[in-house]
Amino acid sequence: MFKLVKTISDAFGNDINLYAQTCTTAKENILLVARFHGDEPEGEFCLRELMKEAQDQELVSPYNIYITPCLNPSGKELFTRANGHKIDLNRNYPTQNFTDVSFNPHTKELSSGTPASEIETKFMIETVIQYNFVRILSIHSDLHLIDYDGPARDLALRFSAMCHYKLVDNIGYATNGSFGTWVGIEKQIPLITVETWHAENENDMAKIWSELKPAIWDFCKLTSA
Repeated sequence: MFKLVKTISDAFGNDINLYAQTCTTAKENILLVARFHGDEPEGEFCLRELMKEAQDQELVSPYNIYITPCLNPSGKELFTRANGHKIDLNRNYPTQNFTDVSFNPHTKELSSGTPASEIETKFMIETVIQYNFVRILSIHSDLHLIDYDGPARDLALRFSAMCHYKLVDNIGYATNGSFGTWVGIEKQIPLITVETWHAENENDMAKIWSELKPAIWDFCKLTSA
């Protein structure tokens, strides 16, 4: 069963929550996180379904599983890529390649703020350092592919094979200051980034979950109790 283990308020009074399903015999921690971008609801839907199924079916894992379904609640309220400060949270990490402006095919140009200027970014940095994760899954949407950072190629190959999403070595444009760069490349924690296809409605999101479910269960090593 997932329980709330950590919560903070963002600059706009919204809660950012970390949930965990832990086991006294588990020695390693893993993280799943979604909705870095407020206009990408697909990942949050999938992670909430995962938590619900884990409880309903009494699923167990050799890992302690930590989940933040929505990292960007202010962007969720506005349904914008950026947070309420108009900053792209997935370009706000204090990486060696940080730049103050980010470019992407969707919005063309957004502010990256200053390194780790945002509460959401500080929360994620503190969480990664506190729990010393051995693998991380981050879910985004629209590109319909699997990407990875750090020593995660074998994990990504397995994940891709199970969900039938195309695996790429990079997404084709610069991601300076990204979570993947910070945690995967610089911290050397294996990170898989899932980019779902764009959902038009809840039926689409349910279909995406059905596609990703076997790979996510496998990533978490979930089994029936």
